[in-house]
Amino acid sequence: MQKHFDFVILGAGIAGLSAAYFLSKSARIAVVEREQAWGYHSSGRSAAVFIEAYENPTVSDLSLDARDFFNQPPSNFSEYPLVKPLGGLMVVRDGEQAAAEAYLQRWSQRCPKLERVDAQDALARVPILRREGLQGAIFDPNLMSIDTNQLMQSYLRGFRANGGELFCGFDCSVQSLSNQHWLIRSGDRTLSTPVLVNASGAWANETAEHAGVQTLPIAPRRRTAALLSMPAGAPTWPMVRTMDQTLYFKPEDPGVMISPQDEGESSACDAQAEELDIAVAVDRFQTLCDFEVSRVHSHWAGLRTLTPDRCPVVGFAEDTANFFWLAGQGGAGIQTSPALGKLAAESLLSGSNLDPRLDPSRLSSQEHADVQ
Repeated sequence: MQKHFDFVILGAGIAGLSAAYFLSKSARIAVVEREQAWGYHSSGRSAAVFIEAYENPTVSDLSLDARDFFNQPPSNFSEYPLVKPLGGLMVVRDGEQAAAEAYLQRWSQRCPKLERVDAQDALARVPILRREGLQGAIFDPNLMSIDTNQLMQSYLRGFRANGGELFCGFDCSVQSLSNQHWLIRSGDRTLSTPVLVNASGAWANETAEHAGVQTLPIAPRRRTAALLSMPAGAPTWPMVRTMDQTLYFKPEDPGVMISPQDEGESSACDAQAEELDIAVAVDRFQTLCDFEVSRVHSHWAGLRTLTPDRCPVVGFAEDTANFFWLAGQGGAGIQTSPALGKLAAESLLSGSNLDPRLDPSRLSSQEHADVQ
């Protein structure tokens, strides 16, 4: 069996499905996934929040571009709201006042609703915070929780309604033909396309190598999370983050989800949480909060694929004109997906790279750079 498509997207995570949704409005699209189900790896293990003041100006711009889509999605896109108000509290402790001021100076113009609150206000919002050493916090009223499953289901539903086809369990080989077409084979099934889109997440460089395309300095990093049980069930607090970015926690039924915000080196794999990282997260939580953890309800890990400048890669490869990179979303893949999916679709349809901040060529000089 052989089928031809205008574009074939490798990877059915958030990057691949969002691009497929927008692209399928104007072209015949296939999404290919090696696993038996879409969204199996990092996309299904996200903290699922929308933070405007996140990472760097480029990622923040993409997030702000996506905000209207989340708040008012297109007609018939989603059966339920995609986001809900949550709020965010960045805790400021002894010795962190200067860092807090620097944070506000960096982000306040872009996110004018950020507000410095005192210790009493912080404790009123999150009563289990330890009073000792607490100087206050920065409150972000615009931080929202994202229904990741609903978002991805909606991308997929829209993609299929536009005639797109999803192939799961498709452990494929990739071959470039002299007539500038790609063949993607799995068993007795073959897909052909003039343009291959690499949305393989942690496997992005592996996909490039198999396609004979020069790899980029992107690397998977492990992020750990654990779910703690709370005596009265999930609280109604905002998300809490530390100023030094070593812990966050947020309400998650039946209690609280915590993460040490680790970025451990990892190969591309089905990531699993390590006991040491879980223990570190619990210790940091108990240090910040007046709460004794009696039980870890569950735990998991996912891979965040990062570039040296911590910005995504969206564009055609320098060395292979019909190979398109859609990778390196780091921890912002969910919240930037409406903007990145649309940008990827527009770039693919125009045949050109539309945002120099995301162009793969910017990483050429960073080929041997470490991912920070």
